[in-house]
Amino acid sequence: MAKKITIKAIIFDLGGVVVHGGYMDFIKHYCKECLTTLGKKRLARLERQVNLGEITENEFYRQIQKIFGVKANPGKMHELIVSKMKTDRGLAHLIPHLKKAKVAMFTNSIGHMAQDVLDRRRLNHHKFFEKVFDSSDLHIAKPDATAYRFVLHKLGVKPHQAIMVDDRPLNIRGAKRVGMHGIVYKNSRQFKTALKKYELV
Repeated sequence: MAKKITIKAIIFDLGGVVVHGGYMDFIKHYCKECLTTLGKKRLARLERQVNLGEITENEFYRQIQKIFGVKANPGKMHELIVSKMKTDRGLAHLIPHLKKAKVAMFTNSIGHMAQDVLDRRRLNHHKFFEKVFDSSDLHIAKPDATAYRFVLHKLGVKPHQAIMVDDRPLNIRGAKRVGMHGIVYKNSRQFKTALKKYELV
């Protein structure tokens, strides 16, 4: 039997992992122009800017209004997204049992949306995450190597001692490039199975 890999920290993404729906549902329903080839490029540029805190959440929404003709003000867009985000119940049940390792969150956030989601879903306390890293506050974002190294440093662990859990393969590839382990999240059952090759300490 293969020796298990020792892990001291598990770092979760927010959207598409801990919570589902909201942002992509909003884009698909209200912003079909966002999903054309050109639209995707424009949206990716705006997302990058807001994730890094170069523009505010309100400015991000104003640009979506202006570029894509979405007929909703910034406050309405925020509410349409945040109110539709649902907690992954299977994962929320599992996370408190992972506490042999440090459990953290690192999210590329649209302004303060992540914090609002965590507050509303009551996921903002130490029962779930010892630390929450928000890209828009830190001005660093996945999949940049600098971002992962900053989070690892703050958690006090080496790259090979940490797992990044994210629904975007791009972000997992970024984590692996700095020496971390990675799990592309699909659902809590698949995550639990993937975790069996690791030993949490």
